[in-house]
Amino acid sequence: MLVWLKRVFLGLSASALCTSALAQTNDFTLADWPPTAAPLKPVYVKAIMEQAGIHRVSFSRDTAFYVTALDSFAHLAQEKNYRPYLKTSVAQNLATLAVVHCDWNNGVEPWEFAQKYLGAEQLALLQTRYPDAITKLRKNCE
Repeated sequence: MLVWLKRVFLGLSASALCTSALAQTNDFTLADWPPTAAPLKPVYVKAIMEQAGIHRVSFSRDTAFYVTALDSFAHLAQEKNYRPYLKTSVAQNLATLAVVHCDWNNGVEPWEFAQKYLGAEQLALLQTRYPDAITKLRKNCE
């Protein structure tokens, strides 16, 4: 029994390492998010957030917020057939959600960064889904 538990733990550890590496690539798209096993989703999100931290980006919200936000956003993208979002990496979609929700802290004024990162067209599209968040973002998150 102890040997079996050790094998399971080692298998999960290896799986988490592979998951972490995949989360940081463009190969894991928003279309891949919904069928991902629920226990792996926080692992992916944490890996993405840690990678952003290497680039001096910090977050205030926790992984559970982003798992829920990505679940909702993936559902919306599938429902509305937003192909560009579905074909974009989960990491980039997480960054988009963080920017929209005033949680992408990189030392640049939030609205200035959002305009450069997202652009007018994407901000207009996101305005329909997140009107309160975009209003707050336009006020530099105050």
